[in-house]
Amino acid sequence: MLDLVMIPAFGCDHRLYAEIAPGLADIIRPRTIIADRDSFAECTAQILAAAPQHFVVLGTSFGGRAAMELTLAAPERVLGLAVIGSGPSPSPELAAGLRRSERLHAGEMEGVLSEMGNMVSHLPGVLGPAAREAFIAMGRGMGAEAMARQSDALAHRGNLAPRLAEIKCPALMLWGVHDKFVSARDGLALAMAIAGARYVEIPDCGHFPSLEAPEETVGTIRHWLADSRLT
Repeated sequence: MLDLVMIPAFGCDHRLYAEIAPGLADIIRPRTIIADRDSFAECTAQILAAAPQHFVVLGTSFGGRAAMELTLAAPERVLGLAVIGSGPSPSPELAAGLRRSERLHAGEMEGVLSEMGNMVSHLPGVLGPAAREAFIAMGRGMGAEAMARQSDALAHRGNLAPRLAEIKCPALMLWGVHDKFVSARDGLALAMAIAGARYVEIPDCGHFPSLEAPEETVGTIRHWLADSRLT
């Protein structure tokens, strides 16, 4: 059975995918690998060292960026790419990203988690408030130092847009319509830049479809895997 490597978002762990992993386990072997280095080059090496020889990769937000980076770095190992709520662009506000890292080092983790928690989910949605609380709980488990390293990686990320045409494996872009971090329009543009990529929007959903719309997320991934002959 083929492996599915799932890379969580900033501050998140395996719980980000706890609602979807059981719905995929009969067709693909899901495993979570947390990337927590201070650059995406180091995150790529970290993931590849822990991943099987060949795999499908799925990443959310920070993890989605890591998934794109490693697909470009090791195309011979990545058989399929699924990105949720992430983009190829460099950080639009380097100073703001570094300030977040400083706040985490300075003991302001709760404030950072609360502010980001208000943005990660679509709070009017049925599972929006629960997704917010789940994010905060995962961040507390991750800890300030690991989150600060991830924040540094995000702040210093480069521009992958010129290289997207190099991605030849089957690709899926899965977006919540109400994503406040990376807009659905940007998700569609990402899909259009990768030959043959599929773009799917989930209504009444924010940045974390795996928490806010788990059934729709599972159905979308299963359908893409089957159509792409990856399962």
